[in-house]
Amino acid sequence: MKKLFMMMCLCAMAVCANAQKVTVWYGANMAKVSGDADIDSEFKFLNLGVTYTAPIANQFDWSVGAAYVTKGGKEWDPSLIQLDVNAHYNFLADDDVKVGVLAGPYIGYTINDDDMEDMKKLDYGIGVGVQGMYKQFSLKVGYEFGLANFVDVSGASAKMNGLYFRLGYSF
Repeated sequence: MKKLFMMMCLCAMAVCANAQKVTVWYGANMAKVSGDADIDSEFKFLNLGVTYTAPIANQFDWSVGAAYVTKGGKEWDPSLIQLDVNAHYNFLADDDVKVGVLAGPYIGYTINDDDMEDMKKLDYGIGVGVQGMYKQFSLKVGYEFGLANFVDVSGASAKMNGLYFRLGYSF
């Protein structure tokens, strides 16, 4: 029992000694639907979430996040719970500033389909972007390439894509 307790204490100290960060963010996206659907792009301002970031090496980080996002297009606002995982390469990294690129997959589940018939609930794709951090503040700009066909009509294809902007505060 003493060995188990000692091992748990050492693991806790190792986790606390590293520079992990939790970031709470708010953002917007320019939602777009590509494919057979004819839905105009529109800014969506209800996007918020939390991200956990941990360093792998001096210039590499990884992050995992959960968010409530709105996507879709003009006059159509489906809401999703979205999970994403990103690998970060920081080409500028010091004590106060980090600037880099990121990429990784995301998966989302629709919780409000805004009365659209024949819509699938699952959305997934690849996100890419750039991120700048100064002390506790961050700005992330990226694009999500939707890979899932979200309409449940044979022969039709529609995928949710979007340019996003996120402002964050880390603690």
